[in-house]
Amino acid sequence: MHYILAMTKPELPRLVEQTRALLLLQMYMTLLVLFFMTFLLHFLANAMGGTSGARFYVTYTVLVCIPIVLGISAMMFRRGMALGWMLALVTELATLAVAIKSIAGQFTGLAAIILLVVGGYATFNLFRPEVRRHFFG
Repeated sequence: MHYILAMTKPELPRLVEQTRALLLLQMYMTLLVLFFMTFLLHFLANAMGGTSGARFYVTYTVLVCIPIVLGISAMMFRRGMALGWMLALVTELATLAVAIKSIAGQFTGLAAIILLVVGGYATFNLFRPEVRRHFFG
C-alpha cells in the first residue's frame, strides 16, 4: 500500500488541473451525446432528406473524433507536453463550431448548450497565463 502512494504523479497547477478536468468532462459528455445520436441516427437522417442527412453524418463523424482527441490531450496535459495544449485548442474550436452550428440549426438542445458552455470555459482556461506558462515555460 505504501508503495502505491509513493507512485503518485506530481501535482499540476490549479488552473492546469481544472482545464484537464474540463477536457475529460467534455469528453464524457460528447460520448453521451454520441450514444443518444446513435440511437436516433437512422430516424433523423431519413427525416432530414439528402443534404441535411449528409450534414448530420459529417457532424456525427466530427463528434466521434472529438472525444478521442480530448482524451489524448488530457493525457498530454498530465505530462506537460505543449502538443496537448495545441490539440486541446483545436478540439475546443471544433467543439465550439459544432455546438454553435447545432444551436443555430436543427439540433438545438440542452446538450449543445452545455457543450458550448464547457467548451467556452475550457478555451478561456487555455489562454490563462498559468496554463500557458505550464506548457510554454
